[in-house]
Amino acid sequence: MLAQAPLACTDCHQLLNHVQGADYFELFGMPRGFDLDAAELDRRYLAISSNIHPDKFATAGNEVQSFALRASAAINKAFNVLKSPRQRAEYLLETAGGKSAADDKRVPPDLLTSVMMLREEIEEAKSDGDTAALDRLRATISRRRDEADQKIAELSGELTDSSDESKEELRMHLNAAKYIDNLLTQLA
Repeated sequence: MLAQAPLACTDCHQLLNHVQGADYFELFGMPRGFDLDAAELDRRYLAISSNIHPDKFATAGNEVQSFALRASAAINKAFNVLKSPRQRAEYLLETAGGKSAADDKRVPPDLLTSVMMLREEIEEAKSDGDTAALDRLRATISRRRDEADQKIAELSGELTDSSDESKEELRMHLNAAKYIDNLLTQLA
């Protein structure tokens, strides 16, 4: 059985500070970092969530039911962030003092021009019914997404002792990845 930190005070059943606003990695007892064992995260999530699932406390008092809902929501949010490599990178960046996407909307130079050209090519290929061109565009954009994800992983792995410039570069690549994802959505 997994050794876990308690989620609530045994007397008042309030979520402890390490749950409310806790480091997501701490909640699952995992080392803080971009690279993580997804299977281990799944295993720990299932172990924790099965113990605090609100259905388990359906006949308990309102206070306990409220706790179960809050704890379950906190664990679910943390799990969803850590499970997604991009959300995990966003989380690591912001908790390391980097800016959020709302605070810094910059992207790498020439990205917007490239995105505009690709959008035009997609629209043209769609209007012409040119499936071969659409397939080529999908392959090109998928490669760019893979390159962006690789750069995000590389920069995220260096966050512990990175400079503000590295954090800014990571922010730009995370912002750029959203544009690339939108292009792939446009192709769907």
